[in-house]
Amino acid sequence: MEIIVKKTTELTSEEWETYIHSFNTIFHKTLDVDHFKHKYFNTIDGFSYHSLLIENKSVVGSCTIIPYEYYIESKTIRVGLAVDVFISEDYREDPYSLFRMYKKLKKDLLLNDISLVIAVPNDTAYPYWKNIVKWKDVGFLEYHALPVRLGNTIHKWQNILNPLSYLGTRILLLVTSGIQSTEKRIPIRMNKSNSIIEKQRYTADHKKIRNQNISFSYRLVNEEGTIVCYLIDFYQIKKNIKDTFSLRKAIDYITKNEKIDLILYVGKLSFFQFLLFKVPFKKEPKHLYFMADLINPENIHNPEFIYRMDNWDFGLFNYDVR
Repeated sequence: MEIIVKKTTELTSEEWETYIHSFNTIFHKTLDVDHFKHKYFNTIDGFSYHSLLIENKSVVGSCTIIPYEYYIESKTIRVGLAVDVFISEDYREDPYSLFRMYKKLKKDLLLNDISLVIAVPNDTAYPYWKNIVKWKDVGFLEYHALPVRLGNTIHKWQNILNPLSYLGTRILLLVTSGIQSTEKRIPIRMNKSNSIIEKQRYTADHKKIRNQNISFSYRLVNEEGTIVCYLIDFYQIKKNIKDTFSLRKAIDYITKNEKIDLILYVGKLSFFQFLLFKVPFKKEPKHLYFMADLINPENIHNPEFIYRMDNWDFGLFNYDVR
């Protein structure tokens, strides 16, 4: 086996074919080449960065970095988001294969002025990145929820709980209409000024609504019989800020126009509101570990600054799980 590092523009048709086959086999998906090209080409560089594990000219493992720009203490820093990491089952006998793949990829990232790599690994991958690759913890991403049809969410007493919870949602929207609160400017946040960011983030499965001065986006997913609306982003367009007004407008629209059971927002809410309820840590469907690897400390004045979750404006818009 060998490890090669390539940009998306350099992938051959055979590498694309075997990459997609390996990915779909491991993750039990049926994604096609257009899905990956949409994700990997629509970036600030026009491509992404890949470390590929090759056996007999076939891609049997990969680690991909998508480039972004973030404001870190008012300085623009190029940050890479690690996604779609895998090694086929038949080639996992060497526990350090992924470590070497990432180590080789880091050299290419440094040459392309990427100073920091971030990721949200799952429960299975987290111990590897922490203990073998030595990434550092930043914190956990928070869940905020609104049960619109509670009976369908807990799968009990639907005839009673569904109408009561829906009525409660409408009352809550009415009661909170007079509350005005605006987010604090968190020091580490994505630079969204490039239109390619939204093009990369959203697919045909997402809905993006603009209503006067309000913009919000969401995606509906059937999670084991519960129709979940993942609220991805919401903000006032002119000021480009999240606030109670844009949140209320988003929830009002979604609950009127979509037959959903639960609204979920993943990420920090840095303003006072009580439309969405913070999910207790023990009740989270899965813990979302946020990690970082500083690969060029010279570009960041205070390295420890990036390892504090309170400094990050990071949620579902920043990574592509939903």
